[in-house]
Amino acid sequence: MEGKVTFVGAGTGDPRLLTVRAVEVLESADYVLFDPEVHPDVLGRLPEGTPRHPVQPPLTPERVAQMLATEAKAGRHAVRIMWADPLFFGHGDVEGLAVARHEVPIEVVPGIGPLIAVGAFAGAALTRTSDASPSVAAVSVTRGHETLHEWDKLALATDTLAIVCDADSIAETARSLVFYGRPPSERVTIVENVSLPTQTVTDTTLSQVPLLPRIKASRAVVVVGDRAARLRELSWLERTPLFGRRILVTRAKEQATKTAALLREKGADPVVVPTIEIHPPPDPAPVVDAVTGLDRYDWVVLTSANGVEKLWAEIARQGKDARAFGRAKIAAIGPGTAAALAGHGLTADLVPREHKGEGLAAELLRAIGDANVRVLLARARVARDVVPDALKGAGHAVDVVAVYETKSPPRPLIEALAALLEGEEIDAVTFTSSSTVEHLVAALEDRAVPLLANTCVASIGPITTETAERLGIRVDVTADTHTVPGLVAAIEAHFAGLSDLALSGMRRVSTS
Repeated sequence: MEGKVTFVGAGTGDPRLLTVRAVEVLESADYVLFDPEVHPDVLGRLPEGTPRHPVQPPLTPERVAQMLATEAKAGRHAVRIMWADPLFFGHGDVEGLAVARHEVPIEVVPGIGPLIAVGAFAGAALTRTSDASPSVAAVSVTRGHETLHEWDKLALATDTLAIVCDADSIAETARSLVFYGRPPSERVTIVENVSLPTQTVTDTTLSQVPLLPRIKASRAVVVVGDRAARLRELSWLERTPLFGRRILVTRAKEQATKTAALLREKGADPVVVPTIEIHPPPDPAPVVDAVTGLDRYDWVVLTSANGVEKLWAEIARQGKDARAFGRAKIAAIGPGTAAALAGHGLTADLVPREHKGEGLAAELLRAIGDANVRVLLARARVARDVVPDALKGAGHAVDVVAVYETKSPPRPLIEALAALLEGEEIDAVTFTSSSTVEHLVAALEDRAVPLLANTCVASIGPITTETAERLGIRVDVTADTHTVPGLVAAIEAHFAGLSDLALSGMRRVSTS
């Protein structure tokens, strides 16, 4: 197979802005070099186990090209992921030409750069179709190169300047523009972290720019002139209900991505730190036996999406499909579990209105009626016994099979989480099961209660809340609908009830 090198623009921030072609390339990558600024979720698109390395000093463009070309000549797909766009203010041309000298095929996939994103996410329209002669100059300024631009020509060349500027160069750039003739009172819009939940917009004037505190981001988009009068009615990102809120997602990584995506849709900045890891059960034999004779059960009961996936994995391993269930009916504890079943072409026969063990047991007993049935309960190794106890108490035969077990994550991950909580950098912590609470508290030990006291704690339902409170954790939000969307809605309602003056003041700044 012939190898190749593909340069991919990752966009300016929000990982959802990847192009369809970019996703295709990432999913077929065999080897990856990436800019450190690339969002972690972009790297999450890569096949598991794909070698990946950041491009940072002392790596030179020539060395990067050599590494990529070596992989391509070995028949592999080498991918270079670049912040924003490879060629629009990027350095993909230097690396690309160096790769071309090695005589390997190349492809360039564009990304949504900051000057496109600033219009969409900050309402800073750089051009309009109604303009008789739209006049915008785009400039990139990096640290140490402020004086290389011909500001005497650029300063007054256009009505509007759009500058992608390193943080340390913003003040000097503003001084240069004033020195070469732009009015000190001219409007300026500075946008940091374009398209991200941490986006900050500052409306000011050229004379005020050098007096501003240094921005926190490594770079910003600086719009000078007519177009710096922002179209505030188009600033939709800042109006999303959870804009700027950093929310901790503690679910296992298998489900964390969907939870993070839902939070990001609401404007939040999800921080994914799984407090549990999903592992095979210590003894796989009961799972194998259960699937081998799956059609002998009258009911198969599943209490989590993880249980669905692990049971299905064994069904597939045995070369079977949905027909393996035979005459068995299927019960799912809630919509999330039912959705996981639907992903495999299975429809739950029973989903209780109350999405917890007590509700499932009660409705299952009503559905069974007077018959004597055999039930398979596929669940985690450690779980509440409400359902099996109720079924056995009614005289039914119940096989409780652990299809997975949960374990705590590696210590470094927990310490990283502790640092975030100690720095009060988290606005809310979400718990979607009792196990997520138990493992986090066990990992943090005596630090758990004081650390979690400084943030909003949100629980998916009463059972999880009871577990947290039993362990000494104060719970601020308990979802009425015991699903992830229900949890997100409850968090949204909680923050809507609080004053957002501090947040809005931090995110939307005016110095004029």
